[in-house]
Amino acid sequence: MDQAYVVVTSGKELALRLTAAGRTKPAAVVSWHPEQRDNRIDVEHIAREVGGLAEVYWLENGPESYAFGDSLPYGAHVFGNAARVYSEDLRWMEDVHRSPLRMARDRRAAARAAEDIIEDVLNLITVVPPKAPPVRTVPRRVRGTVKAFASAGSRAIVELGDGSCCTIQREHVSPPVRLDWMLKLGQPVEGELNDDDKTLDIKDLRTAPRLADLYRSGDLVLALAEQVSARNAKLTLYPGSSWTVDQARVSSNPLDTVDSLVTEGEVVVARFLREHGAVVLSLLDVDDDAGVEDAPALLTGGTPWLLPGRHLAEQPASGRTFPAEGTGAPGETAAGTAEPDGGSAAQAVPAPKASAALMTAQLQLEAERRKVAALQDLVAAASQAGARLVSLQQEQNALRAELDAEKQIAEGARVALEDVADRLARRQDELLDLRAFKRRTQPALKRALAADSEGLFVTDEERLRHDVYLAWAKNVPACDKARLQLPAGWTAGPQFAASLYGFTEPGVVGKALKAAVEVLTGVAERNAAREVHALRTDGGGDAAQVVRGDGAKCFRAAIEQRVASARRLHYWRLPDGSVELSRVVVHDDFKP
Repeated sequence: MDQAYVVVTSGKELALRLTAAGRTKPAAVVSWHPEQRDNRIDVEHIAREVGGLAEVYWLENGPESYAFGDSLPYGAHVFGNAARVYSEDLRWMEDVHRSPLRMARDRRAAARAAEDIIEDVLNLITVVPPKAPPVRTVPRRVRGTVKAFASAGSRAIVELGDGSCCTIQREHVSPPVRLDWMLKLGQPVEGELNDDDKTLDIKDLRTAPRLADLYRSGDLVLALAEQVSARNAKLTLYPGSSWTVDQARVSSNPLDTVDSLVTEGEVVVARFLREHGAVVLSLLDVDDDAGVEDAPALLTGGTPWLLPGRHLAEQPASGRTFPAEGTGAPGETAAGTAEPDGGSAAQAVPAPKASAALMTAQLQLEAERRKVAALQDLVAAASQAGARLVSLQQEQNALRAELDAEKQIAEGARVALEDVADRLARRQDELLDLRAFKRRTQPALKRALAADSEGLFVTDEERLRHDVYLAWAKNVPACDKARLQLPAGWTAGPQFAASLYGFTEPGVVGKALKAAVEVLTGVAERNAAREVHALRTDGGGDAAQVVRGDGAKCFRAAIEQRVASARRLHYWRLPDGSVELSRVVVHDDFKP
């Protein structure tokens, strides 16, 4: 039976293949140490799961693994019992952290590393491979219930009505998202069962979310940060619906970089806006106490594919091997015995003549002398060889001791490297939490800064003008300030300052000032979250709008939503189109 992974015989050739352009599949390289059997990564399991989606290589730790590492960018090699996935787009050559090393220090870590490698391969699959048509049986329609997830969300175990089980494979589902992000335990599913391999095709459950049906302008939504750089981030609301968010819409502080606030693979809360008909996502002023809309389900009856706090933070085939650099077997060596100067010890003795007995005796004597001389030479050579053998044995013992010392050093370095990898993972988790905390504290910081003006001015009216300008400076992005300027002649009624500063709850003043800025700049009427509408003389829907003696009409805008005693902003629209701020009230107060 053919094997689904490639046994590497030339590390240099493997490195040349991985670094060459034109590969159409990711490559998983699994290294193994000949003296460490208990913690080897199961290459056959990896090949069974993703052998059709990736090239899988089996590399012995030794000379070929050293040649492999020497031919790759620094830090991109594998060694010991470890594995790594190399994407076909070669982005890992610029940033080796895109290709994480999965190490196995014990049996449990080896099993985890195999699942991580399978997950790494699946994360690189962007096009669902066509499923081979059934050969022996025709798929049949069945119903079942999701019972468990396996292989880091790449497999779902389904129990059928007859008590048998089958699997749903992530690579055959569109879009190719983790199954435990699209399905839930106990969910009934229906699809086409292939009895040959016991796989269930649920393509009919796929749903196509429509943005217009999901969100309104001003809603808070969940988004997955797919790509993050210093200047922008690519946020995805659902597969196939992504937008680039620039730094100005992530932080109002121009010194902040996007990657200091957002982590790649993080699920963030963003505000969904429509400006001039175009969709815009913003992370500015995302209030902690505001409700967040659910993310869409990608499969009928499934769970929302994004959840707050759940982030992304790894055949027997052809038997083909890479040829070694040199071909041919080493030549055989033949042992020989040095001839003495006098000729061969096996030299034939001439046959004696029957009539020359004396000559025969002399010839035999000469032959015996030659034998004695040859034996003396052999004894001398043996003495020299014995001394040389002792010397070689001593050298061999010294080399073995040196090798044992190097192994101990290497083992210490391996343990230290694993410890560093564990600490790095913990630091990355801490960095993720710190970035999220930084985003959460920005609105509170702005509200605290807004309250710092108390006692700095003689009158509340002077304080109000200062705070409104400061709220405008903080809440309007730099790129929009020229277009959304504060009107030079805006006014406030005699009760506005007292009604604004009379609230003592944390954050209310800051929210009210932000709403006032949107009213003064005209943004509130385009922001569905403000719910701008006319203030009527009574609760009836057909009641007349409140109109002042000078012809000014009174309007009402939302400051807060979905909280008890939500605050509202009352303001007058004068006949000349200018705005006069009237009062900040609670939800049930309808006095102008």
